[in-house]
Amino acid sequence: MAAVVCTDRILEAIDTVLSQTDLPGDLQKELSRYKDSHSSDKPGNIPFQTVQKLQERLEDGEKKQYLHELLEGSDVFFPPVETPPRNPELVARLERLKREQENRQYAQMTRDMGKKPGQGALSDFGSEAKEVKVYLMALINFMVSVAAAFTFGYVGSEYAFGASVTLRVMTGIILATMVAMADIYFMAKVVEEEVEKHEKRN
Repeated sequence: MAAVVCTDRILEAIDTVLSQTDLPGDLQKELSRYKDSHSSDKPGNIPFQTVQKLQERLEDGEKKQYLHELLEGSDVFFPPVETPPRNPELVARLERLKREQENRQYAQMTRDMGKKPGQGALSDFGSEAKEVKVYLMALINFMVSVAAAFTFGYVGSEYAFGASVTLRVMTGIILATMVAMADIYFMAKVVEEEVEKHEKRN
């Protein structure tokens, strides 16, 4: 559920609505809870749907206020992200791959020292060009996927957040980040497969 930072403007609106005599009991409890959880040192957050209910109550009252005015100075609320501990098995595997890569580079350097100028250049160029093509296609696919995800989030969120550019941009960034993380995982798999193929050829 999307949430926004609970600003002083929203708190004032909550006070105004809580003073209404015909306020439903469930909405009164909900608004009171978010008001009590707010502090100057640690501002709370409030669901976007609750802000919409709050604005609807303001429309019915004497102090009319539009939704974009109510959200002025607020922003999308993101809960703190906890960084998971590194997997020891994954760290050991990365170290092993690093050592193997260094050994392959050393073996390639020593093998090239015994070759005559131009020996094996065409075959090496063909294999290297193929590898570069694979990496280039993966990079292009990564950029297109991230851009498409951001565009979808930005345009599609217009139906949820209306004309709020900030919320639409943040939605696009969240979707683009999720797609980027997935693409990076698959790109790593492709690179690992290419390394294994290269090892078998050597």
